[in-house]
Amino acid sequence: MIVAYVLDRFPAISETFISDEIFSVMQAGVACRVFSLEQRSMSVVHPRAKSVVDAGCVIPCAPRPVYRDVLSLVHVFVRHPARALRTLMQLVRDKDHRWIARAALAVASSSLRLGVDHLHAHYADTAAQVTLWAHRWTGLPFTFTTHGYDVFKTPPHNMRELVDDATGMVCISHYNLRYLVDKFSVDVRKLHVIRCGIYTKEFENEIRVPKSTCVPLRLLTVARLVPEKGHQVLLQALRLLTDSGLAVHLKLAGDGPLKQELIDQTQRLGLEHSVEFLGEQTGLQVRQLFQECDLAVLASLSESMGLVNMEGMASGRPVIATAVLGVPELVEDRVTGFLCPPGDPHAISQTIQWILAHPEETKAVLLRGKQRVETEFSRDACTRQLIQLWQSSQR
Repeated sequence: MIVAYVLDRFPAISETFISDEIFSVMQAGVACRVFSLEQRSMSVVHPRAKSVVDAGCVIPCAPRPVYRDVLSLVHVFVRHPARALRTLMQLVRDKDHRWIARAALAVASSSLRLGVDHLHAHYADTAAQVTLWAHRWTGLPFTFTTHGYDVFKTPPHNMRELVDDATGMVCISHYNLRYLVDKFSVDVRKLHVIRCGIYTKEFENEIRVPKSTCVPLRLLTVARLVPEKGHQVLLQALRLLTDSGLAVHLKLAGDGPLKQELIDQTQRLGLEHSVEFLGEQTGLQVRQLFQECDLAVLASLSESMGLVNMEGMASGRPVIATAVLGVPELVEDRVTGFLCPPGDPHAISQTIQWILAHPEETKAVLLRGKQRVETEFSRDACTRQLIQLWQSSQR
């Protein structure tokens, strides 16, 4: 079986879950090709993403001269004349999507040449639209995975059409599945909950309960520096903790457009010696940071699930997250982790103080959290589910 991924870009520093998935699928014996619709030089490339690139699996879809499109069109016509003609006529009527169909033509022709059996996209945005048109050109079955912004913030205008034409849609949470059915009236039989898993064994640390004697208390946040991650709220919580007499030190791993604004905020709050901006980090560096920290916090205002929540729980560290979207399916308050209302620095501060005051209860939470990730969110188990979905489309 040969599966072709259609992605907005590959690799992307903030989307290690995609490179991990592709690597895992390849390790499971499925041949993969990766169509990258956008090329961008990356300063940090994770080892598994590099393995995919080095294997020669990535096919750039840069803008092409018209004659290349003509050749691709001829190739598709020779292989599937009736379907190609029908798609071409549809394209004449649908002028708004000509550039999408053109990009899809390159994917379609290459897929036929490479013997691809199935197409899969991540995000219901440009990647899924190109995959839909590639399916129209070739008849190849396709699936796509939805995540967060492509469901709640900027969903496609034709969500229902995407689901109807696809073999299936992958949702990363039951919350997302219910929302998609309620909001877009999509066919629930087409929807499948398959988690974004992690390599749990890579985060095998001993469970460690932070103590009030930890000076300073070492906090860690791994997230892009963008508004929805709630860094401003976390910095306010740090100020509250400092005012209460607790010494804290926060490491922020990640980069993004809010960096200077957050640096300015730390200075206004008098926290410039308590906050460390690390920038983009490799997977190995992130694992080391979890090993060194006492507690992980993700103060997101919007978050589909949060892979860093999984990584923190797998690492045996207390994880403080926010009760948004699908996060409570992973982090149950004082059951597998600790939940706070979004946008509430007082709740974060009080939760940290509760953890320090209740070591035995916290240890039980960490044990349950580690077990939750290992049983429901392991990368290998999620890969098996995904491959089974693809195989079902071949029957």
